[in-house]
Amino acid sequence: MLLGPGETLLRGEYAIVRSADGPAPAVGAEGVLYLTSQRVIFEVPVPRGLAGALRGGRGTRTALEAPIATLRGAAVVRRRLGRERLAIETDRLRATFDVLQPSAWAHAIATARRAGPPAAERPVERIHTIERQVVKVRCRYCGALGNEVDGRCPSCGAPL
Repeated sequence: MLLGPGETLLRGEYAIVRSADGPAPAVGAEGVLYLTSQRVIFEVPVPRGLAGALRGGRGTRTALEAPIATLRGAAVVRRRLGRERLAIETDRLRATFDVLQPSAWAHAIATARRAGPPAAERPVERIHTIERQVVKVRCRYCGALGNEVDGRCPSCGAPL
């Protein structure tokens, strides 16, 4: 996971998807759930071919990435039997995750939503002044004025 400019990591924890609606990660997918100051990310490991799997090397794939601004809410789902789960809902999907402390996650997401993404810094307007000095020299053959950098007289063509 790469963080964007001004983005900070708030929480990260191993999680399992228990239910999903919409274009969400597959049910039963295991990975790491991250909460940053700007988005919620769920990354699942992907083996890198047979040779990579034999060596133990793994890559990751982003199964869910939702900006904090698009989150409708995060709640703790309390069941009669079993553990509490974290439910995250956006405009396009709803997913339930098994995490160790779902209430702490819901609180952290609510706090991040209230804080909102940092205001985009307004670019500083700069006015560039390019100052160029033009030195005029008089041609020694015809007496006309010409720019020193031209190298030749604009009137008679003689070298300046």
